Amino acid sequence: MANNAIMVFDGTPTTVIATTGTIADGVFTVSGTNATHTEFDNSTDLWPLAVATLSVPDSWEAATPDSGATIDLYMIRQDVDSTSDVTAPTTSDKQGAEYVGSFQIYATDEAQYQQIVISLSGVRKAKFSFQNNTGQTMSYSSGATVKVEGFTYTPST
Repeated sequence: MANNAIMVFDGTPTTVIATTGTIADGVFTVSGTNATHTEFDNSTDLWPLAVATLSVPDSWEAATPDSGATIDLYMIRQDVDSTSDVTAPTTSDKQGAEYVGSFQIYATDEAQYQQIVISLSGVRKAKFSFQNNTGQTMSYSSGATVKVEGFTYTPST
């Protein structure tokens, strides 16, 4: 039916986080320490929303995640004042990173794939970090990733 809202996706998700080391419970991913972070460039298309996809292929070292556990996603805005960026997290402190959502993790040591919708309103460039709040240490043996893909709503024709 004409003029109904439909979603239009970028079509090219960006891998914004790839873990490269163990991440203990309560710890943030930090570039060069336990993860690689890639900037999400939204400056051309200016997507107002994005789908963030977490892929965790059996990454828990000792036991299954706690029931009701989460992996919390944070955004670090880039080029907020010319080329100055918001302060990125350390492994133990979120610094200037802003919370954008949580991936609900199941109490199982099997692979898990979760998606959340996040706002990119007013964001031209950003990096992302996550905090492991699963009650367990995540290992690097399988690695975890977060991908971000911009989208918007547009009228159908």
